[in-house]
Amino acid sequence: MQQVGSVPEAFWNEIRGRNERLPVWLPGTPMELGDVGRFTGSGWTKFTTLERLGVSAGPEPEGVMGDFEYASHDGVRRTGALSGTAETAVTAGRGAVTYSFEREGSFVLRATGATVHRLADLLDVEEAVLELYRRKKWQRDRVVVTEVVMSGPSLVLVSAGRRASVTVRMSGDTAVVPGAPGVAGAAVRARFVVEEPSNMAASFDGPERTAVLWRGFHVSDPLFRKPRFAERGDGDGVVDGVGPSQEPYCEEVGHLLDLAEAGG
Repeated sequence: MQQVGSVPEAFWNEIRGRNERLPVWLPGTPMELGDVGRFTGSGWTKFTTLERLGVSAGPEPEGVMGDFEYASHDGVRRTGALSGTAETAVTAGRGAVTYSFEREGSFVLRATGATVHRLADLLDVEEAVLELYRRKKWQRDRVVVTEVVMSGPSLVLVSAGRRASVTVRMSGDTAVVPGAPGVAGAAVRARFVVEEPSNMAASFDGPERTAVLWRGFHVSDPLFRKPRFAERGDGDGVVDGVGPSQEPYCEEVGHLLDLAEAGG
């Protein structure tokens, strides 16, 4: 894995703008429903959880996204293909693609077997968090994770500039299924393999299931208005008198420079 310390701006803004979810940075950072922490340009820092703060919140039924790929709207050219599923590409001995990048910050995010996990009963969570805030046990820069998209294996590529390129293929190890030893019980654990990287700012090829996208809520407390449990990015969050939307939840920041101001 090659990586940079801060979120590449184009990667952040394009992922947020195209699917209303934020990328997990650094890739591979553990993130679960109900985690409470702070997100800055350097990435996610977990401080505690809703459970430890005495707030009960269960998950909704798991959703399925399957395999997907997001790439910069321009500046990325792909040659070849990773055909079929990750497992069939490995067992058939095929599946390679070369990405060429024409500008700094161009990116590719590829996920396999992605699932969506959301907190249920957001109205109850809202009430509990606002009460914690009134009791000065919740800081304004704290965010609670209300949705995560899990994937594995997954791939993140970010270019350092023009004429960047990298080749990616599928590989895998044979794992014995418990209770079924031998060839008949073997299963393929697929993974991405990054080869011949040139002028890449960051690359991450994670074989295990990990969070790749996320959403969250925070407390917005502007002058002359009541504190609210709000989605970032659209004014101060939720409109007066309206609770959190039951549509997908989002912790949004309009620009990376806003991260430093997110706490107040």
